Amino acid sequence: MAENAIDFETGRTLNALIRRMGGMDECLRLGFIYQDPNGVMSPSAAGMAYLMYVVARDIKDPAEAFAAGYEAAVELMAPDDQSSPDT
Repeated sequence: MAENAIDFETGRTLNALIRRMGGMDECLRLGFIYQDPNGVMSPSAAGMAYLMYVVARDIKDPAEAFAAGYEAAVELMAPDDQSSPDT
């Protein structure tokens, strides 16, 4: 098993997560990094969501981060207007 092996295609993204979170241990603790059975690490879905919804929006306040997560969930859970029988 490889130790600290990084997926080549996601290396830059993984390094951005590690740098922002203060280290690999913190990323692993938060579940922002996925390690496959061979020991190769890549950003998890949670890590990618953090980069897309928090970092990309330049959110620094925890309350803003929660609000952004709520907004994203509402958008995903909202019924599609096109498939509504009322339209």
